[in-house]
Amino acid sequence: MTLPGTAEVVLASGELSVTLLPAKGGDIFRLVDVASGTDVLFKSPWGLRPPPWAGSTSMERFIEAYPGGWQLLLPNGGDECTYAGARLPYHGEAAVVPWELLDRRPGAATLGVALRTAPLSVERELAVEGPVLRITERVTNRSPDPYECMWSHHPAFGAPFLDGGCRLSVGCETVVADDRSPGTLLEAASRHEWPLATSVAGLPVDLRVVPPPGLPRSLLAYAEDFVEPYFAISNPDLGLGVGVRWPREVFPTAWLWQEVHEGAGWPWFRQAYVVAVEPASTSPGQGLVAALGRGGHGVRFAPHETVEVVVEAVLFHGGRDVAGIDEGGRVRFR
Repeated sequence: MTLPGTAEVVLASGELSVTLLPAKGGDIFRLVDVASGTDVLFKSPWGLRPPPWAGSTSMERFIEAYPGGWQLLLPNGGDECTYAGARLPYHGEAAVVPWELLDRRPGAATLGVALRTAPLSVERELAVEGPVLRITERVTNRSPDPYECMWSHHPAFGAPFLDGGCRLSVGCETVVADDRSPGTLLEAASRHEWPLATSVAGLPVDLRVVPPPGLPRSLLAYAEDFVEPYFAISNPDLGLGVGVRWPREVFPTAWLWQEVHEGAGWPWFRQAYVVAVEPASTSPGQGLVAALGRGGHGVRFAPHETVEVVVEAVLFHGGRDVAGIDEGGRVRFR
């Protein structure tokens, strides 16, 4: 039973305000620091567009529907592909279909959806307490057969929170550039020890430094070998930061995506300024079939199995580099 008034759902504490879009993939659309009024999440140049989305491919439809913010990607990530007899759309079905608002109470909401391209049902409880957003996600295989999928989170960050003074902390040891579409910064398939990399031009690059909007570049790479599964972006000038922690056993990698006024032509036309770190079950981000064909793996579900994860996001003040994030959203600074 869908509850009334599902256009937007706002969860708030005295420190954090979170806006959800149940009708559009259950997206987290805004993540706002109450004290400053700053929304840390990226917004696409075209904003929030209602369906129907007219693109002729699933990638075009995803981009047309993409308002920025934070999506759940399931059961696919990256290229459209055919798996188990179903055509899995670009970045999966979960991010574009309507979700039901199953429960609403002060500071919390529960959303649910049953996918059609995969035998998966999803229930997400989102709760705000102080500066922390806690996402409890339960994915159930409805089938009597095993099933394997890609499962990722897609939080993206932009201005006015993001600027050239920001610092990026990631609890990984290795970064591997995508072998097909690495962007302009790193050589395709190149491996680097976090945080220092070598650019296409052979110059040293500190990946902790967020590029300013006037320094065009793009990047698609994968953070691997996590010592601690977290990332944080700190803005010293604003005295504000955001961090995310997740379970490494389900999300052992994280996709690193940067688009800094570089992409000429569709879809960005050099208008996007965005940095994203995306906890993921699988890499590369080229679709489930491609990943499995290259020896990768997704999340494997036994018949009728439910897998539960908890992902936490926290806003913090001070703007310092982050050394880690503990359960409950407690931030450790360097």
